[in-house]
Amino acid sequence: MTDDKIIFEAKCLVNRIKLKYPNFVGKIVSDTEIEKIEKDLNIKLPEWYIALYKTVPLINSEFGIPEFEPDEDFDGISYIIWDGVDDIIDECTKYEPGISALKDGFIFVASCSHGSGDPIFIKLNSNQPSVFRIYHDDLTKVQLVDNLAYLFKNAII
Repeated sequence: MTDDKIIFEAKCLVNRIKLKYPNFVGKIVSDTEIEKIEKDLNIKLPEWYIALYKTVPLINSEFGIPEFEPDEDFDGISYIIWDGVDDIIDECTKYEPGISALKDGFIFVASCSHGSGDPIFIKLNSNQPSVFRIYHDDLTKVQLVDNLAYLFKNAII
């Protein structure tokens, strides 16, 4: 997978969100905000991550991901909100599971919009970043999808 595939699928997702919700206005980040993340988290962000946050207005988007087996009372879809710079820094420096996750090479990207408190992270060590939910109770990591482009492509609006 290339950076281009992640960016392409993210842009398609934002376009799908805008079709359904014409008033949606997502946000991108500036060079200064990227530098703030790197400084505050003491990490070097990969180029694909920087390109994603600087070019695709994903911040504040809400979308669903198939996470559980559906049953008669629940469709199995979890909804998440893609968070911004302050949330990324706060989750990774002030709260668990973010503090431990950062040490393991993960970075926070989204909150559960159902209020479970079990945030979504991506693994930064690859150009094929995997997406995980990390449970705050016991720091268990559950892989949701094996690459971020797939998450964007299959997101439910």
